[in-house]
Amino acid sequence: MTITAPERSRRSLARGALLFRWIALGWMAILAASHAEPMRNSPLAWASIGAAGAWTAWLTIAGKSWSWRVLFFDLALCCWLVVCSGFVVPEHTIATRAFFATAYPASAALLWGVAHGAFAGLFAGLALSAALLGSRLANGVHLQDLSRTAWQSLGGSIVLYLVSGGATGIVSALLVRTSEEAQKATDALIVEREQAARLRERESLARQIHDSVLQALALVHKRGTELATQTPPPAAEVAKLAELAGEQEAALRSLILREPERAPAGQRSLREALEAISRSVDGVPVTVSAVGPIWLPRGKADELAAAVRESLANVAEHARASRAAVFAEEEGGDVMVSVRDDGVGFSYDEHALREQGKAGVLKSMKGRIEEMGGSMQIRPAPGGGTEVTFHLPSA
Repeated sequence: MTITAPERSRRSLARGALLFRWIALGWMAILAASHAEPMRNSPLAWASIGAAGAWTAWLTIAGKSWSWRVLFFDLALCCWLVVCSGFVVPEHTIATRAFFATAYPASAALLWGVAHGAFAGLFAGLALSAALLGSRLANGVHLQDLSRTAWQSLGGSIVLYLVSGGATGIVSALLVRTSEEAQKATDALIVEREQAARLRERESLARQIHDSVLQALALVHKRGTELATQTPPPAAEVAKLAELAGEQEAALRSLILREPERAPAGQRSLREALEAISRSVDGVPVTVSAVGPIWLPRGKADELAAAVRESLANVAEHARASRAAVFAEEEGGDVMVSVRDDGVGFSYDEHALREQGKAGVLKSMKGRIEEMGGSMQIRPAPGGGTEVTFHLPSA
């Protein structure tokens, strides 16, 4: 399934929230195991920790999307951990000792904010705040008996939950909006490049029509106007014009309906080679645009196509892109092929790649092109993602 840029942003935030959840879970277990004073209800405490651990593991394995059922269950579990704190610590001590649930419940507010924005995050924070009040009652503490310090501690926890959900929701909304705008910009650039390629093909066809059919039609128009002034018009001249018009009709029909150009001996169409490798890429849709067939010696066309295939394989495997586009053009005998995606981007560091033993970019792409006297350039693509450009000079 193709993942959109906004969805990638949400998942990145969710991975950070999940890491926070695991750290808080570990700290909750450490506090329960190491506290000097015995807990009032150890079985309940460890059962609650076990439930939180199982739920966190399930979210890690399967939590790629969050239905309302998942979100409400997560919020209910975190609210229970807050209330449970009042049942497991000695009575009347909840405000004076390390809080049993620690920061783990805040992860529910984080998840609601990531999934549905600031208002959803604030809703989760309010629910957790209500659970905080319930934890005091469960611990035998009457709210009217709370001291100023206890109220400040309680207020600080409430603010933590509200800010966790609200701020995360705001950040999530900003990232999603930015990703959507970047996606639109990338799509517009790809469409513009495709339109430019089609325009150049149309201009090439227009030149061929102008050089043959249009000039002949202009001659027919001029000579026909001259013959119209003669009474009667010479039959032989009219016949010549009719024959010329028929020849140009056939030429125009042939131009429109002609079969694809035959490959010159020992050469291959680069456009066909690129279209073939684009169909073999799994995981990301690929569009190919080229100005004409671009004939190259078969060996060069195959090597260049292999470098492009390696680039597209990297996009499908690492970039988390929703689409990729390949553009090929020839100017002055030089051939330029660019591979652009809208993924997470790639910082090209040749020295680091050599140290890590990653030969795909250096050998399968850069090495292939340089052996043919060309060059490769990797840079951030406008609007997000990466653009890889292969250049083969004419000489």
